[in-house]
Amino acid sequence: MFYHYKFWHSLKNPAYFTNIVEEGEVIGYKKRVLSVFILFILLYTVREYWGMGTENLTTLFAMDQQNDYFVARVLSMLGAVLWAIVYFCFHYYGVTYLLHLLTDIPYSWIKKVQLYVVAFLLIEKAILFAVFYAVGYTTMFSFFSLAPAALQVIETDFVLFSINQLTVTTVLIIIVQYLFLSKWEEAASRKILVVKLIGVQLFMALFVGMISVLPIKEWIARGLG
Repeated sequence: MFYHYKFWHSLKNPAYFTNIVEEGEVIGYKKRVLSVFILFILLYTVREYWGMGTENLTTLFAMDQQNDYFVARVLSMLGAVLWAIVYFCFHYYGVTYLLHLLTDIPYSWIKKVQLYVVAFLLIEKAILFAVFYAVGYTTMFSFFSLAPAALQVIETDFVLFSINQLTVTTVLIIIVQYLFLSKWEEAASRKILVVKLIGVQLFMALFVGMISVLPIKEWIARGLG
């Protein structure tokens, strides 16, 4: 049985889609994966070109160190592209493998569901960038999360950066993962599945929060020096 993959149609019909993935062959899926991958690279490239995340390089430009500034921007652009690839691969392959270990659902099946996750993350980042571009400046925390509100009462960077990872998109991701993956789980295991999905998101949020407060750039500079 062959199934022509349609992203939004499949998203609205999880039961039918899971049956096709289990019993049939999906045609056109790899093209969608490649499209999302390319869009990720383009988004990160455009953000970098606009100057998002390159505030520290402005000093070189202000000091009229044009050559150093140009080299720094090129390296920063390459870093942005590399980070886009790492980010995509982590969520598409890494998280898929982790869910495979936690649920015993076939890796290839989960990967097809995880494409929706990557797409939602791409949309969230695109909206954030569009807003930042419109107002002309960026903020440290996402307005999709509760971090801006928590900033009024919490001063611990680790907690704030962790909360910043838990956005409206995170809730949507958990819902979509559950709607699809629960079709391959026994009824008695579905409550445990919710706990696992939430646990994965909390673990990633805490990990990012921990990494965000570490002086990684200083360590790299010290190591290179």
